[in-house]
Amino acid sequence: MNVKKKTLTGSLWNVVRTFTISFIDLFVYMYLARLLTLEEFGVLTFCLLIVEFANMLTNVGVNQNLIQRKEWDLSYFSSVFTFVLSASVVLTFLLGLIGGGVAFYTHSKLAALVILSLSILPILVGLQSIFSAKMERDFLNKEITTIKGSAAVFSGLLTITLAYNGIGLWSVVVGKITQHTVVLIWFFAKAKLKVSLSIERSHLNEITSFCLPLFAIAVINFLHGKASNLYVGLVLGAEKFALISVSKKGTEVLSQLSITSINKMIVPSMSRVANEKKVAAFYKVLHFTSLVVIPSFLGLGAVSEKFILLTFGAKFSESAIFLQITTSMIIAQTLTWFLPNLLISEGKTKDALRLKLISVIGSVLVSGCTVWFGVEVMLISMTVASYLIMPIIVSVVKKHYDIELGKMIKLCLPSIISSFVMITAIKVAEVYLDLYSIPLIFDLLALICVGGLTYAIVIMIFFRSSVGEVVGLLKKNQ
Repeated sequence: MNVKKKTLTGSLWNVVRTFTISFIDLFVYMYLARLLTLEEFGVLTFCLLIVEFANMLTNVGVNQNLIQRKEWDLSYFSSVFTFVLSASVVLTFLLGLIGGGVAFYTHSKLAALVILSLSILPILVGLQSIFSAKMERDFLNKEITTIKGSAAVFSGLLTITLAYNGIGLWSVVVGKITQHTVVLIWFFAKAKLKVSLSIERSHLNEITSFCLPLFAIAVINFLHGKASNLYVGLVLGAEKFALISVSKKGTEVLSQLSITSINKMIVPSMSRVANEKKVAAFYKVLHFTSLVVIPSFLGLGAVSEKFILLTFGAKFSESAIFLQITTSMIIAQTLTWFLPNLLISEGKTKDALRLKLISVIGSVLVSGCTVWFGVEVMLISMTVASYLIMPIIVSVVKKHYDIELGKMIKLCLPSIISSFVMITAIKVAEVYLDLYSIPLIFDLLALICVGGLTYAIVIMIFFRSSVGEVVGLLKKNQ
């Protein structure tokens, strides 16, 4: 099987895996949102930040480093294993000490105990990443999907069962620790790699030079995604914190299903593509992604009110406008999302870090300055900023690759235009549907069908050649 076909197959398995995990997590999130009070849910979302911080460790760079190396070296793997284990133990200690302290003084003793329990996750998730690297390197995405999907289903059922029986927040703790323990043990058995606690100085130099910029990128990504939430919690209180967290849940799930799944395949595929062909490959990925991702996000924004009411209940209705504003960033995000990993595939981690710094500085500064005027003003300001920094981000990448922002926008135009027509159709249909007493779930499904059909019709009639190029690419990879 050639690299192109492996990449396509791997991306599809990534989507299946991410869909399974995201669906289970969303279902558990929805159930707990209805079961808990706003204050309890605020504590839960704060604790889940620790889970996300632990998951961030899968992007510290060791995974990408092991994948992009020309040959697999068992002694180098042992050095990486020792490095990750040591770093994870230190991070677990810091999370327990700092996170537990912050939770105790800002929330309650219960929140502190929950954080202390969850602080073991960096060890579990960090070790998962190095065992999965060998499997990802060999494009064994089907096996990874089976393992992570099965663990997610089991963990979800366990969490819901415990919550139903009155365990409360501890159901999440037990579920998450069980999930990541099962995955780690299963990965260890499947990878069949000998583990030894040793590290060579030459290996340490390579690990740190490659991974430290990526570790910084991972931290920056976390801050970039959560800075606005944290600002809201600190300035506007726990209730607004819970509302904005709910509003971002839908976009997070869509991101994981689409852009994140494709993004994970960029490094293993791009690292095997000749330099002179990487720009063309990037354009193809961008073109394909835009046709799926842009209408999905803008469509979610168009039905945000009914989506929030159906999934989380009336007490979170204020989150709908937050969700609608957040989804409007998707065009800028789609254009720039793959650029850091394009640089990483060539080992240019410092420039990849520079891209992330540009994004996070803009996000942190804008959200920090505008949160005092309310959540809506903050989100609108962040949206405007995301479009203004696009040329700066592209200019950094142009030092290494001959990419053009104009061409990137042109490739996305068919999906952008078709999506705006789709939104208009959804809003018109919504006016007529509101005249009738239709159950909410059927109302939402009807709007989704109207939007999907409108998008498909417009893009097939007016942009048939654009779709044809993508279909041709898919057939070529079969």
